[in-house]
Amino acid sequence: MRHGTSLASGPARCLVFTGLLLLFALGLTAACNRGQGPEDEFRIGLLLPLTGTPSMATSQRAAEALVARVNAEGSLALGDRHLKVRLLVEDTGDRVERAMAAAVRLIRQERISALVGSYYSRDALPIAGVAELNQVPLVSPSASTPALTQGRNYIFRVCLVDTVQGRIMARFALGDLGLKRAAVLYDEADTYSSGLAHLFCEAFAAQGGQVTVQEAYSSGTTDFAAPLARIRASGAQVLFLPNFPEDLARQLAQARAAGFSGVFLGGDSWDVDRRIHALPQAQGAFFSSDFAAQSLRGPLRQEAERYQEQIGTPLDKNAALTLDALGVLLAAAKSVGSVDPVSLRAGIASLSGYEGFTGKLTFAGQGDVVRSAHILAIEGAQTHCRRELAPAQ
Repeated sequence: MRHGTSLASGPARCLVFTGLLLLFALGLTAACNRGQGPEDEFRIGLLLPLTGTPSMATSQRAAEALVARVNAEGSLALGDRHLKVRLLVEDTGDRVERAMAAAVRLIRQERISALVGSYYSRDALPIAGVAELNQVPLVSPSASTPALTQGRNYIFRVCLVDTVQGRIMARFALGDLGLKRAAVLYDEADTYSSGLAHLFCEAFAAQGGQVTVQEAYSSGTTDFAAPLARIRASGAQVLFLPNFPEDLARQLAQARAAGFSGVFLGGDSWDVDRRIHALPQAQGAFFSSDFAAQSLRGPLRQEAERYQEQIGTPLDKNAALTLDALGVLLAAAKSVGSVDPVSLRAGIASLSGYEGFTGKLTFAGQGDVVRSAHILAIEGAQTHCRRELAPAQ
């Protein structure tokens, strides 16, 4: 998943690109220069886009509550050793260059053993390159672009990959809703939005549906009247919007104003800010998600309620994914008896059936998690789980 402003254009883009190359080189140098962290600590970096994304504060509080609990209960037990877990939080500000600088600093100066983040594909892709070069495991809670893990050994994710999201939403539209004609409106400069749009279209056509029109727009657009008029005229029964709340709020209202009366579908970006669920135009929409609070049972439900008491708000999707990313790292460290980055990588890759808040997580030797998916419906300003699909589906 990705959100935020696009990279600058023209000369500014060249400056940003040059800066990223420099940070990338620093990351490579760090691979040679970084030493081991303190022997009595498991140091984990957490990259959060706190500035500009208030909902991410819930993820930070949840992560800090988990670490505080582990340390209060005697720290992380690795055989006859007990290691304090140290969480080093960096605010990326949802800016690529800031996220890159934070990642290099955490690896080179803070000597972390693992990294959680970034959350958005635009940031996560270059950070993954630095982590891979330094042989530091990175577990992204929600960066879903397929390219994140391709050709890399140290990069993992606990969320659904966009390929899976596109496929399940296409099948849901065709099979469950019986709708054969779909249109798509997406941000062409956004890695997440454009990638998921194309994957949905491929899956929808492959499964026998007709994609009537694909409409791209530029980041920062506020008037969608023209593309929405073409979408309505195309006869589409479904409008797939793999976009983020700031754009969605306008698009949903303007689509209805333009006369589109069909069904809205979306990806996991619809769960970034739950205020979108209260919009009148969002009622009756469906979107894919890694997390459905209603599906929690037994000890996991009790744990979620305990976190809610500690942090003062229910777990949202990103908070649940953050807890699962940290949980995966802790479980991997226990399984291999070490927080050495190379050993940790092996531990994550061999993890199977980890019981997380977002489901049972298995890596099967690869970076992309094998896990179930949820399709959520918006009704009465609330969401409920319409379908849960097993990993093989």
